[in-house]
Amino acid sequence: MQLGRLRGDWHAACLPFHYRFLETSMMLRTLCLLLAATVLFADSPAAWAQTLPLVDDGKLTWGSAATFPPFESMDNDKAVGFDVEMVDAITAKMKLTSSMSGMEFKGLIPALLGNRIDAIVSGMYINPERSQVVDFVPYLKVGNQILVAKGNPLHIQNKTDMCGHRVAAPVGTVYEKAAQQIMADCQSTGKPALSLLSLGSTAAGALALKEGRADAIIASTPTNAALIKDSPDAFETTGDVFDNGTLLGIGVSKDKPLLKAAIDAAFKQIVADGIITDLIKKYGLPPDSAL
Repeated sequence: MQLGRLRGDWHAACLPFHYRFLETSMMLRTLCLLLAATVLFADSPAAWAQTLPLVDDGKLTWGSAATFPPFESMDNDKAVGFDVEMVDAITAKMKLTSSMSGMEFKGLIPALLGNRIDAIVSGMYINPERSQVVDFVPYLKVGNQILVAKGNPLHIQNKTDMCGHRVAAPVGTVYEKAAQQIMADCQSTGKPALSLLSLGSTAAGALALKEGRADAIIASTPTNAALIKDSPDAFETTGDVFDNGTLLGIGVSKDKPLLKAAIDAAFKQIVADGIITDLIKKYGLPPDSAL
């Protein structure tokens, strides 16, 4: 009985250490693989192209909702935009073919988790909720900026100058909250009141600005770039970018750390080549959009 009890005590005491040792060993093995991959990919992201866990060999299949210019949109049945050109440059470094899979935005993360795509590249904002289920390679920074009529006839240069004017913003958005904060600041400093026009969308706000029912709107830097591209004679931005802390990221499954390392290394190479800077200029984004 004593011997049996000793054996039981030994198992109870030692097995947790045994499993902890195995768990630690597996973690160390994973870290070593990632370190090796990082070193290898830093010199050549294409080095392990044939061994990466891809949906289709030789291709990077990436999901996108092509409804968010200037990042991705359809032009005569062809996908165009910042993200499209960026992925082309990344896959060229990886010696892979770029293969876009179009779908609704809400279906992107399920498609990634279901292993139907290798990555998400769709102007996706990185936030805590998404980061719980997806790993990201950040590639761009976006913020908010004031959009006014072409020529800036009211000489609005900053948020303070919006006091006494009509500002349009979509209902229930961060842009409406920003306008409400400016409204409160105008009141607390004794400046003329800001008149807030809460509308259903940024497009509705842009129309109000074009028709003279609003003096300015607050929108994200990529949205402003798209509006100016579509109507260069109607709009221009003014003042500095503010709340410029939102990151866009390439989404990769948490189960594929080697693929994330390869994409990250390729992205760093195209940054070094000046490709991201060129794309920022081409698509009318602020210079400080670069990371």
